[in-house]
Amino acid sequence: MRKLTKIEQANADLLGDAATFHVTATILNKNIQDCNAAIRDLLKREGVIDYAELEPGEKVTLEGVYSDGTETTISAYRAKTRGDKRIWFHGLKNYADAGDVMALLIRGGRLVIQNVTKGIAVAVFVIPALDTMVQMSL
Repeated sequence: MRKLTKIEQANADLLGDAATFHVTATILNKNIQDCNAAIRDLLKREGVIDYAELEPGEKVTLEGVYSDGTETTISAYRAKTRGDKRIWFHGLKNYADAGDVMALLIRGGRLVIQNVTKGIAVAVFVIPALDTMVQMSL
């Protein structure tokens, strides 16, 4: 995955324990994505799914939600031939462009997909005269 921009890193940091992934044109065009270690670790740690227990060709459908509240399904599976670990977020094309960085997190027991490239933006202002810090979500 490419290095995050400062804004992407700040957004990802705000999400806490989230797993990030880089969206490519291939992911969007072929509706296929390798499930990176960060996503696999998050799903296993939270008791959602353990890819090590999936047989090649086995698929599990999970319920998820995009950060705007739109519900979606997530396909987690092992490819039939080589057993590659894959994941697909249905509707991803509506929330990401090639080059964007997305995050998968768990909030309130739900899988949430958030675009950290275009999603939350935070501005932090330090007002010396007041000697306080003000944080505002944009």
